[in-house]
Amino acid sequence: MGKLNELQYYQIFYKVRENFNNIVDDEYDAYLYKKDQVLQNIGIYLVENYNGDYNACSIYDDCVERCKHLNKWLNEKKALYTSNGKCTNNNELWNRYIDKLWEKLEQGMKKENRCKRDNGPEKDFNKKWITHSCSNATAVVIPQACPHSPTPPAVPDRAPEVPVCPESTALTSSSCKAVLTTTYVVFGILLFFMYFLRFSSVGMKLYNLIRGGKIKRRNVDKENNESFRSDNNSNMESLDRRFNVIYNSFQN
Repeated sequence: MGKLNELQYYQIFYKVRENFNNIVDDEYDAYLYKKDQVLQNIGIYLVENYNGDYNACSIYDDCVERCKHLNKWLNEKKALYTSNGKCTNNNELWNRYIDKLWEKLEQGMKKENRCKRDNGPEKDFNKKWITHSCSNATAVVIPQACPHSPTPPAVPDRAPEVPVCPESTALTSSSCKAVLTTTYVVFGILLFFMYFLRFSSVGMKLYNLIRGGKIKRRNVDKENNESFRSDNNSNMESLDRRFNVIYNSFQN
């Protein structure tokens, strides 16, 4: 078979795949980052390109050319994923998973046929195109599903509802704290006014004023009662005198 040209090498390593036959029995699970679909896909493609298409170089005797195109393919993926190494988080993930995966694949090849990693020359990337989450020192992990969210039962008559993350109990806790705080404040105000009315000089004056008013009302009531009894006695004496006059006139 004749030597392959650039287009043919491109078609070998840059094709879109739908079958991945070189990943067997979870052998590379430790190198496939399942929390990032893009990085995981790059790892899966790398396994296929290395163990499948590059490994065929022993048959076609073109390991140098295939290694060059394999490195070129992976460098393009790295440039896209890490922004030429300027995206801190993605660059760290790349070093941890993709670079380690390459070393793992290299160990599985015969020493004379191994493809050495060539990252190519370092290139710049405009900072204005790098997002804040990408440039942080700590990677932002996005949860794949709602934590502790129960799966709703299947409903045969209609499509199942999408599970919704349960609302946090922080609101309930805050409401309870607000109620307790209000209760303590009201109770404290009542105690303050009780102490104020009982022991302060103003409280004593109010107490004496109220007590004096009650005594004054009792004295007025007593005087009214005595005046009423006096008027009754006077009326009775007047009636007695009139009765005696009438009685004596009949006697005469």
